[in-house]
Amino acid sequence: MQRYLLLGGGGFLMEDAPSPIDSYMLRLTGKQKPKICFVSTPGGDHPEHIDKFYAAFGMQACTPSHLAFFRKPAAGAIPLADLEAHLTAQDIVFVGGGNTKSALGVWREWGLIDIFRRVSSNGVLLAGMSAGAICWFEFGFADSYGTSSLRPLPCIGLLPGACVVHYNSDPPRRREIFAALEAGSIDQAVAIDDYAAVIYEGRVVAGVVSWRQGAGACSISMLNGRAVETRHPGQCILI
Repeated sequence: MQRYLLLGGGGFLMEDAPSPIDSYMLRLTGKQKPKICFVSTPGGDHPEHIDKFYAAFGMQACTPSHLAFFRKPAAGAIPLADLEAHLTAQDIVFVGGGNTKSALGVWREWGLIDIFRRVSSNGVLLAGMSAGAICWFEFGFADSYGTSSLRPLPCIGLLPGACVVHYNSDPPRRREIFAALEAGSIDQAVAIDDYAAVIYEGRVVAGVVSWRQGAGACSISMLNGRAVETRHPGQCILI
């Protein structure tokens, strides 16, 4: 079963204190000491992002590692010559935030998109926040083009439709995603708030979790020529 955990915003990259979603993600594997690899390409493999990953997971019951294309090999880095074998051996692959379009370009050059597809079929939990959430869909509704407005960006295509993140913290996103559906640019979308995450099993939403009151997610589709939201019931994991 292909599984995904997609964060609209939050977790170790956005929160200064330990976040409930980080430990929840490890529990989803059902393993006592899961292997988790952080793919930091959307953020340009920024050292601060990698440091935050190890600060969050280095003391937990897991085996952390990271994949960095733009940095010299460091402790925990996987060898670029052996990407597929390492990623296939993981329980979780987590993609960070940043520029989705740039990340996709790097991944195509390295053959990583095809590796992601094969890894997902092997039962690895694919996860991510912001850019790392939208990258798995047919389209990501992204600000990767150097402008403040969002545009549909063709992505990996493991999940149907489009995804928009930071939905509750950036009000123009709602107007822009509605306009894209009503113009026919995309035919369906899922919108995820900060401090909320959507769980997919296969290509279907299996649940929503949040760790801040009021956060959640919704599906957006067309009805009688207008875009409409359908809110997903969620589970709060504040503690």
